[in-house]
Amino acid sequence: MAQFGNAAPYGSMVGTALDAPVVGMAANSNGSGYWLQGEDGGIFTFGNAEFYGSMGGRDLNAPMVGIAAT
Repeated sequence: MAQFGNAAPYGSMVGTALDAPVVGMAANSNGSGYWLQGEDGGIFTFGNAEFYGSMGGRDLNAPMVGIAAT
């Protein structure tokens, strides 16, 4: 994954095939990790972002369009 500005790299999708395009990204509250969200509801975690679950593989009524962290 490319680094931008002073953002630290926390992982890479190299070698991982995605079932759907990435449509959202959210950093965790301490800035040491982040989540990527696929259009199909799949969630990928990096750094110390915790995994809480995923809709990946389940039928959705509509495509996912965003993600937010608290």
